[in-house]
Amino acid sequence: MGPVLAAIGAAIAALMEVTVASRIHLADAQPQIVLVIAILLTLVIGFEEGMVWAFVGGLFVDLLRFLPLGSTVFGLLVVVGLAALVGPFLGRIRFASPLVGVIVFTPLFIVLSSVTTGLLRPPAPALTVSNMAASTLVNVIFGALVAPLFIAVRRRWEQQERLSW
Repeated sequence: MGPVLAAIGAAIAALMEVTVASRIHLADAQPQIVLVIAILLTLVIGFEEGMVWAFVGGLFVDLLRFLPLGSTVFGLLVVVGLAALVGPFLGRIRFASPLVGVIVFTPLFIVLSSVTTGLLRPPAPALTVSNMAASTLVNVIFGALVAPLFIAVRRRWEQQERLSW
């Protein structure tokens, strides 16, 4: 298959997972296309393809679902690494090994993904007038510090443009 095709396939699978598969619910669960294929690729084809699939697919899932960047990637990479370690032991049950891998590693991924997302997502501040005033003040101070830099860059750019006439 190769890493390039794995990356392209992972991007497409992530898009399908976020759009089409998010509409399919069985007992409040939805299919996790990227996870399942990452495990299958690792156990059937090889470690390199599984890692590429996990990284690119996880990155796309994070971006498309507006999750903290890296939360899905981390869980997928851990699961694929463990699948690669366990793969030789599952090789004896050739046709069932991918299914055993999915059964074993799906709960692990769900726990890792939930914990990582919870740790990476900042707590939402309470919506009060004082919080909005504080946010406004912080943004104004930040703008006051950064605005001179943008103004200086623009003036410098305008001066160079006049000289080239």
